[in-house]
Amino acid sequence: MTPDDSMLPALALILGGAALAIFVIELFVPTGGVLALLCGSLGIASIIVGFIYSPTFGMILLATYSIAAPILIMVGLKFWAKSPLAKRMILTSADVTREASTTAVLPDIGERCVAITALRPIGFVDWKGMRLDATTETDFIDAGEWVEITAVREGALRVRRANA
Repeated sequence: MTPDDSMLPALALILGGAALAIFVIELFVPTGGVLALLCGSLGIASIIVGFIYSPTFGMILLATYSIAAPILIMVGLKFWAKSPLAKRMILTSADVTREASTTAVLPDIGERCVAITALRPIGFVDWKGMRLDATTETDFIDAGEWVEITAVREGALRVRRANA
């Protein structure tokens, strides 16, 4: 063993510590996975340096990282979910309720409205001054014709030509 080899365990531990620090930063700084890639690379470099020093030390690092990584990811995600960034990204039930209460009222089946655009088979209709998506059941309908609503699915109307 040369004097330079005595620094290898310290270097392996420093690389592992740097990987851990970058993992913590990745949880709270949105980088699109760049820091996660750097964290993984530093962890792998730490293991390689450990194996260069001694196969036993390398195996100890490999086993430690294999056990610690999933635990750290689970704990890190729990902390991340409580961060302000996560609160803006994660949809909660209150958000869904608020969104549902602000959606526009849709027409009932059987109501009549006017086609704004030609429905070939998709286009727009005017219902009480609102422009809504519509799809015809069968044939094409020209703009300006009266249509009758036959179904409402996911905010889109299904229509057919209204009887005179």
